[in-house]
Amino acid sequence: MEKSKSLAVILMATAGLGLVLAGCGKSSQKGANPSSKTSMQNATKGKTAKQALVSNDNLWYMNGAINAKSKTGIDAYKFDKRNHTVTIYSVSKMYKTYKDAKKANDLAKQGTLKYTFKNDSATNPIIYMKGKLSDIPMDQTVTVKSKVTGKYHAGNLNVAGFKVVRNLDNDDATQVLVTPGN
Repeated sequence: MEKSKSLAVILMATAGLGLVLAGCGKSSQKGANPSSKTSMQNATKGKTAKQALVSNDNLWYMNGAINAKSKTGIDAYKFDKRNHTVTIYSVSKMYKTYKDAKKANDLAKQGTLKYTFKNDSATNPIIYMKGKLSDIPMDQTVTVKSKVTGKYHAGNLNVAGFKVVRNLDNDDATQVLVTPGN
């Protein structure tokens, strides 16, 4: 009889512990909003490079590195998929949205270029841009190499994009082309 009482107490304690742990697991999942997770903020996740570059209405920032300091500002690219144009701005820092940059009056327009993809690669496209920047004819080629993610510390932004090689006036420069997560 003593043995069965001890066994009953152990079984009840185990069942109670199981219920408590199951409840804790459920409550921790309730607060987990998938849209707030870093992986969901990645603008390149689940998309080819071609899709990612032209699928959002946000600015893409080209710089030597995600947190590189620049005395002349950061180049910000706004792709227009419908017209196959890209407007290039100079900004003092990265902004979460185009609207935020506009509100801060930090969009110094350099010019608008026509762009085309020079190859059929979805993951490593070569983007050719031609037009006028500051009324000077120019053309540049941007070759996508690999994906990159990181944190832009000055604006406390998680960014995602691509490591690229930018050819401007036959001068190759390794850069990053990134956009903030949503």
